[in-house]
Amino acid sequence: MRRLKDLGQNELEELVNYVRELRGSGKGYSEITRIVFAEKGIKISRATVLRWCKGKHEPFNKIKLVKLEPSPHLSYVIGVYFGDGSIGLSEHKYRIRLKVVDREFAEAFARALEDIGANARVYVESDGRRDRFVAEATSKFLYMFLKQPKEALFEVAKEYPREFLRGFFDSEGCFNFNKNERQGFVSASNYNREVLTFCQKALESLGISSKIVLTKRKGTTVKIWGKEYQYSSDLYEIRIYRKDDLSKFYRLIGFTISRKQKLLEEYLGIHKK
Repeated sequence: MRRLKDLGQNELEELVNYVRELRGSGKGYSEITRIVFAEKGIKISRATVLRWCKGKHEPFNKIKLVKLEPSPHLSYVIGVYFGDGSIGLSEHKYRIRLKVVDREFAEAFARALEDIGANARVYVESDGRRDRFVAEATSKFLYMFLKQPKEALFEVAKEYPREFLRGFFDSEGCFNFNKNERQGFVSASNYNREVLTFCQKALESLGISSKIVLTKRKGTTVKIWGKEYQYSSDLYEIRIYRKDDLSKFYRLIGFTISRKQKLLEEYLGIHKK
């Protein structure tokens, strides 16, 4: 059994329309509650059905809706979510959050959130060593949307692969230069190989070849800020090596973060005025 508070935005909109269609076909209020429970497994009171049908209560009056149909901005948000972005529930607030060192990245994420209808803000947090820029929004429906299985999010993101990849590479990506081999490559790391496999397919759809490699095995020791930690899972990395593929990446995707973009431009010999 599910309750109204368990429904996502699209499900709730569909339910309201369904209830009104049943009423329009002559069904009684109590009968509608039974039909909804039998067909959809959703418990809804007779009083709620009556209010919806008489227009005395619109379920979205106090809730800010977000645009959850496929779009460039939503794909960017999904890409960031699979990278540095996070969601959380505290004090009955559904938060979507990004905490990073680059202001331009935080501001780009905030703009994407605003573009899909979520009120976002950017502020600074300090941990005593350096400042971090935080982009944050509260939205129950966006929170529930992002909590879906990753396969459902992939279906949305693949409609706009460039924006998804830009969000992901803004989060996890960097430009590397191997001095010994004098070769540069763009890479992005993630513990979830399925996410990188989706990125690889999205890159292929744009004509960009890439390779996925295992870079750190579970249990490998690493030192961060003077403390030793162990990797709790295998860490994978997707890499783009060939110069023509790097040129396509630069033209079609690129980095929002200027310090990353400039390294790629220098390697490709791109000089901007």
